Amino acid sequence: MAATKNGPQIDIAIQGDGNLGGIDMMKIFCFDSMLFEAVSDRLGGPGFFVHDSHLFDGVDVRQVRAAILFGARTSNAHNGQYIIAMNSDEFAATGIANDPTVTKGILDVRLTDDERGGLFGFRFD
Repeated sequence: MAATKNGPQIDIAIQGDGNLGGIDMMKIFCFDSMLFEAVSDRLGGPGFFVHDSHLFDGVDVRQVRAAILFGARTSNAHNGQYIIAMNSDEFAATGIANDPTVTKGILDVRLTDDERGGLFGFRFD
């Protein structure tokens, strides 16, 4: 960690990183988790943190599982929410669909291609 005129510069070194693959994505996850905890402890909020499936691209499914469970436990410990936008097949591959840590927070997507369909009850033209 080093002080710069634009604020602190934090460098994390993990063997095998540097290609924006799974290791780099997990660095981002760890940093986001740390920020969520620090801001929650010191300032009381924002009350949530969000990731989309891009964060888990190139990450081993076991690490994805561990990250989701960690995010759920961390957010629960701070009375917050961990929000993930992820394809259902990718989520199913983690094997945690029935884990009590995450089941209460899973929202089913209701999307159809017919005239009455939409995303979460909304039509986008």
